[in-house]
Amino acid sequence: MPNLPPKLQEIVDDFASLTREEKVESLIAYSESLPPLPERLQAERDKMDAVPECMTPVQLIAEKQADNGIIFHFDIPPQSPTVRGLAAILANGLNGSQAEEILSVPTDFFAPMKLEEAITQQRINGFIGVLAHMKQAALQTMSSK
Repeated sequence: MPNLPPKLQEIVDDFASLTREEKVESLIAYSESLPPLPERLQAERDKMDAVPECMTPVQLIAEKQADNGIIFHFDIPPQSPTVRGLAAILANGLNGSQAEEILSVPTDFFAPMKLEEAITQQRINGFIGVLAHMKQAALQTMSSK
């Protein structure tokens, strides 16, 4: 497995050692840690990237920081804790990373986490979709000023 950004690697390692019940509890905790869409971006919802791979409506937007790190913001309904938890894992693990680091994250980076013990394949497919859209957004920030 290629080197993951350190924060993401730490999350993968933490989940790898959890029981099924602990994984579910951790997903809920991550869900609760996902900040709401900043007010300044509320009017930009129509410009956000929709993630059709998710059954739950998921919108994301990336912002390039002064140091070229990327911060992702999500708009996901609060009644979807699993999806919010999965998005929060990606946000916590990748926010602040450079575009190149985000693009180098393998699609199956989460395999050691054994998420299939706690969530359905459909949710895992959505998780993969969110990562793909984050990569696409990171790529777009590379070509912007």
